[in-house]
Amino acid sequence: MNIFLDANICLDLLDTKRPTSKASVDWYMKQKDDVSLNFFFSSDFITTFYYILTQKRKYDDTKVIESIDALSFEINPFYLLHSDFVNAKSDFFSELFKDFEDLMILNSAVRAECTIFVTNDKELLKLGKFKGMELSVPSI
Repeated sequence: MNIFLDANICLDLLDTKRPTSKASVDWYMKQKDDVSLNFFFSSDFITTFYYILTQKRKYDDTKVIESIDALSFEINPFYLLHSDFVNAKSDFFSELFKDFEDLMILNSAVRAECTIFVTNDKELLKLGKFKGMELSVPSI
């Protein structure tokens, strides 16, 4: 089974001082060794992780790069394609959901054949499903 992790979940794994970190870390640690599961995150998030952790949280840049590298070793970065943009544009104009950036990521997760998209984003969670993919919080 393929599982896509939203940026907020990955940030929880990288920065354990975040309020939602404990639940995300506990969930991931329980799941990560299951060989039937493949984990993905958007490669587009890498620059966001670096910016937030070094500029906003003031963590050491070398340690942040090392942490992102370790995360990328365990969780597969999945690269955006133009088709993700095209599909997000269609979804946006059909009024399915009005957060274009999230629509790009959701469409890439569908392309990665993910059955679950794990997030703490309350607006995304209201969708319940996106093109057959379940939207879920990290829960044990």
